[in-house]
Amino acid sequence: MIAAIAKLFGLIIRIIYKLVNNNYFLSIIIFTFLTKLILFPLTWMQIKSTKKIQDIAPMDQKIRDKYKNDKNKQAEELSKLYAENKINPLGGCLPLLIQIPIILGMFAIVRQPLTYIIQTPTEEIKTYAQEILKKEDVTEAEINSNEIVIAKEKNLIDMDVAFGINLGDVPANIMNKDENKKPNPISILIPILTVLFSIIQNKITQKTSNMSEEQIEMQKSMNFTMPLISGFITFSMPLALGVYWLFGNILSIIQQLIIAKIVKTESKKEVLALNKGGK
Repeated sequence: MIAAIAKLFGLIIRIIYKLVNNNYFLSIIIFTFLTKLILFPLTWMQIKSTKKIQDIAPMDQKIRDKYKNDKNKQAEELSKLYAENKINPLGGCLPLLIQIPIILGMFAIVRQPLTYIIQTPTEEIKTYAQEILKKEDVTEAEINSNEIVIAKEKNLIDMDVAFGINLGDVPANIMNKDENKKPNPISILIPILTVLFSIIQNKITQKTSNMSEEQIEMQKSMNFTMPLISGFITFSMPLALGVYWLFGNILSIIQQLIIAKIVKTESKKEVLALNKGGK
């Protein structure tokens, strides 16, 4: 399934890659923007769903307290409450669930850009791998793990950005004795900034979702655990993934602020309409 997703996304990035004159960095940036644009309606639904859930929280708690000894009745009444208010309890999870296969697909793409973006024939990649590894009998795993090395040495894809940063480099190799694998020290900023913007995004999510003190307390551990996980992943993977993740976080922050403002304006209009109706 991951390979199928990687093929689809790789094809999209390949089209972008050709349109931007074979600029790998710009291709990743544009692809990130497109994914966020496509997911915009779902993110909007998520924020609106979260706000509605918060609005009915007192009624939700009242039902839970009233039928705490009758779980079937409690579930029935809660279901009615959510249906009456047109709320899908799982609606807030959908954007997150969709992001998972996208990330998994990107894992494969940034490690095997020749296969998924350049679409170099497998036999050709194998020949290059035999040449680089200096042996005839190469495994599929060896071929896959050496795609970036092949791309660099054979100049099959230009992964250089600026200031000596290469999107094929892995920040975790910063202490590697092999100078060919050692990335530019500046590249360590990508995972650091990824963690920083992940934390900022979580803070903005709390603020724009109007979370209660209890909800904020429950989210505290996740607010730092998830950014650290994203930092670890971008630290141990090629920089192309870090660029995708970092730029995605920045776009998510902008997206959340825009949607929160729209939702707030809509809420004010609803309140004004109710007040006029009451008069």
